[in-house]
Amino acid sequence: MNEEALLRELRALRLARMRHGWLRLVVHDLEYNPRTQYRVHFYAAVYWLLNFPVILFVFFAYPEVWLQVGLLVTLVYSIYANLATDYGAMSAALAAQQQPPLPEIPLETGGADARR
Repeated sequence: MNEEALLRELRALRLARMRHGWLRLVVHDLEYNPRTQYRVHFYAAVYWLLNFPVILFVFFAYPEVWLQVGLLVTLVYSIYANLATDYGAMSAALAAQQQPPLPEIPLETGGADARR
């Protein structure tokens, strides 16, 4: 690999890191700012309350659709709930022991080289 190609690759990596740098600030704010945590959970509660009548409507008005879609929705929400609960409990246990937090769950696809 020549020097020019190496410099281009380094610039591209630096640009990619800068483009997604805001995500680190958002995650940090969510982890340590109680106001942000409250707002996130408030809007999550509103989301669930708005979904409740929609799910009931589909369940009673279109039972054949619910058999297909409802099972998938239930499975996805159950897996997410278990992951969020366990990950949050582990984080709380580490915080109680004054240990460093768990690593972030990666949101991007790609190998370890793609995240550097």
